Amino acid sequence: MRHNWKVWFWGDSIGFEGLLDVAEWLSLPQYEAFVYGMMKAWGARHVPPRALDYTAPGLALLRLWERTGDAVLLTLARKHAEYLAAFRRTDRGAYVRFEDPQFDQAPELPEGSGETASIATTAGGPCIFVDNMHFDGPFFAKLYQLTGEHRYRELAVGNILPSIELLWDEQHHLFHHFWSERLKRRNEVFWGRGQGWAMLGITHVLEYLPQEDPAWSRLLEVYRKHCRAMAAAQDPSGHWHTVITDPSSYLETSVAAFMVAGLSRGLRHGWIELSYRHLIDRAFSALLASVTPEGKLDGVSYETYPSLSAKHYRNMPQGAIVPWGQGPLLAAIRSSA
Repeated sequence: MRHNWKVWFWGDSIGFEGLLDVAEWLSLPQYEAFVYGMMKAWGARHVPPRALDYTAPGLALLRLWERTGDAVLLTLARKHAEYLAAFRRTDRGAYVRFEDPQFDQAPELPEGSGETASIATTAGGPCIFVDNMHFDGPFFAKLYQLTGEHRYRELAVGNILPSIELLWDEQHHLFHHFWSERLKRRNEVFWGRGQGWAMLGITHVLEYLPQEDPAWSRLLEVYRKHCRAMAAAQDPSGHWHTVITDPSSYLETSVAAFMVAGLSRGLRHGWIELSYRHLIDRAFSALLASVTPEGKLDGVSYETYPSLSAKHYRNMPQGAIVPWGQGPLLAAIRSSA
């Protein structure tokens, strides 16, 4: 809760979901109250939306409405849905959230670190990012589940399936970090945390859409293939490399947190075999061994800007205390309980 939330930014979604997981699991109302206060404050300034409001924790907002029944939260969720639905789409049908990202930019590092962020020299142009598979599809699918309004089902499927089409690698059964509209190509880097964004996003959509939905079987097929690929790529330590297919890249701890959360949910629903239990246990042990006595998940990489070079990902510094580290840690603990 001491984190300097930007309201909103990449990774806030899993951060707030993690706080709600703790509140529900351990019956600690202060964490739910914190999320509630942040959501109400956001609602007070929601119009006009700010530049990065498409990264808002929409799923956490709906989980909070489900628990509190506060009609203001549902109104805010509907407004957020209309805002997201108004974005333009590529000729492949994917919603474009980020029109002009910078490539190869250094992360925002804490004061006194002795390092300075470089300025990117390459404008990437419009891109479709794997992160949004966790932001958009689950939000719309949950909104459909709660309201029964078919339009939200269409938006859920219309967000996640085109992203899968653009980012999924059928040969490796892994996800690329992004697809460039300008270059009409993927970046050809299987970023570790990106696999987590994709897996947890697909998992949530599977949970919130009915099994008879036409998109459900395709999502389950991709999920199972992805699980098998990630199982094959797991390091003996229980972690995964920050570039999944590059064993010379460092082990990045947030990946294990995402995998424990996504695989545990699949195991509980019966979507994957019981043999995954050993993999999950190994990842969970590695994850807990990476938590400091103060509760920090150590070894998390800083904000990872997009790049066409795998070297950029290998050189990203670690040690961040961020929502995309602490959030999946809490979600993993809750999911595996």
